[in-house]
Amino acid sequence: MNEKINSDNKLMSLISHLAIIIPNIGIIAPIVIWITQKDKSKFVRFNAIQAIFFQLVFFILIMLSIFVGFILMFVSIPLMNASPNGEPGVLFWVSMGIMNLYFPLWFFFSIYAIVAAVKSYKGKIFRYLIIGRIIEKRVYK
Repeated sequence: MNEKINSDNKLMSLISHLAIIIPNIGIIAPIVIWITQKDKSKFVRFNAIQAIFFQLVFFILIMLSIFVGFILMFVSIPLMNASPNGEPGVLFWVSMGIMNLYFPLWFFFSIYAIVAAVKSYKGKIFRYLIIGRIIEKRVYK
């Protein structure tokens, strides 16, 4: 990495990572930044691509937890109706817990993205687990 990183590059990288704080629409910012800045700075391109993939993983995990939660809830409804007093069983509460994983996942992913944002704003390379090295090899080849 022999690129001179200016304050605009640092700011674009910061915004790419911090966009995850805005739930469900935060992925738009790193996509726009990547599209507009990919040919101008490898540093910004690297951080924007990482942020896009990181937020996609977050989105997939959220959708998976909601899907599994709904399936378990629909399986538990006939069991609840078959119960003599009509109380929800353990499976129902497990489904509710799985569907409510959104908040702890969002918190964890947001904290990790804040760390990435701070590091990139300082002009340092931050690599997310697993995807960071793969993207780095492709961007800085």
